Amino acid sequence: MRTVTAMDMRKRLGEILDAASAGERILIERDHRPLAYLVSVEEGATLGESPDELRERRFAALDRIDAFARRMEIEHPTQPGDLSAAEWMRWDRDHRDDRHEEQADE
Repeated sequence: MRTVTAMDMRKRLGEILDAASAGERILIERDHRPLAYLVSVEEGATLGESPDELRERRFAALDRIDAFARRMEIEHPTQPGDLSAAEWMRWDRDHRDDRHEEQADE
C-alpha cells in the first residue's frame, strides 16, 4: 500500500488515480495523519458487503462458471483422445515457432 500526502494528490492526481484503478490501495495523509483510502471501484463496491453477501456473490460466480463449462461440454463434446483446453494451449505454445518457420519457408 502506498501513502501519499494531500499535496502529492494535487500534484499527481492522474498517476495516483491510475494506480488506484489498477488495484493499488492508497492512503492519503495530511500532517502525518491518515485522512482517507483511495481504492478501485471494484474494491469500493465490496466494502459495504457483509461476509455472507460476499460469500454468496462468490458462490454465484462459481455457479456461472460451472454452468458455462457444462454448456461447452454439450455444445462442443470432446472425443476420446481430444486434447483438453490446457493441453491444446501447451501444444500450441510448444509448436508455435515450428509453424512460423514452415510458413516462412513457403
